[in-house]
This record gives sequence, C-alpha cells and structure tokens, in this order.
Amino acid sequence: GPRKKKSAKKVHHAFKTKNRTKDVDQIHEELAKVGENAMLPTKRPLDPDLPGLGQFYCAQTDRYFVSQDAMDKHMKSKAYKKRCKELEKDPYSHLEAELASGKGMPDKGYG
Repeated sequence: GPRKKKSAKKVHHAFKTKNRTKDVDQIHEELAKVGENAMLPTKRPLDPDLPGLGQFYCAQTDRYFVSQDAMDKHMKSKAYKKRCKELEKDPYSHLEAELASGKGMPDKGYG
C-alpha cells in the first residue's frame, strides 16, 4: 500500500498532547501539599499568557478560565464533577500496584 509520510505522525502526536492535563495522582499530590484550603479559590499572580490573566484556576481539573462566569459554568459540568469524585478516592500506592500485578510482597533484603 501507499507509504505514510513521517510528518503525519508528528501531527497526530501534537494533537494527542496539545490538551494534555495532569493525571489524577499528580493533582492529588498538589492538593495534599496545599492542604485543606486546596478547594478554595486563591489569589494568583497575574500572568498575561494565561486565560483571564491566570486568576480563574480550577485545581481539580488543572484548567484556567477567562472569567468567573466561565469557571462557575465549568463547576457545574460533568467533567468537573467526575474529576472531583475521582479525587475523593485515595490514589493507589506503589505497594498496591505491585501486589495487583502479582509480584507479591517486596523483599526487604534479609531472610
């Protein structure tokens, strides 16, 4: 069959990674660092490169918004509610992941 151009692969990769957001475990770590005030909106430094000068940030979905109205609309969306539900669960630890993969308990080097 006809050969694909290499440039087409680069374009597909760009589309996949353009709107990439942080994973749930990364956001969970950030929220844990901030503490119990993580869910509340905070004053952020002005950044002209971000939408709304970086003032309207949703920590749960790692997104910036143009206005408070847009952010309020986002907080009623299905994606926001789904992400909040995912963040309520504790993330899996490395030990749990290893046990699930069938590796068994880790050997501590003695015995």
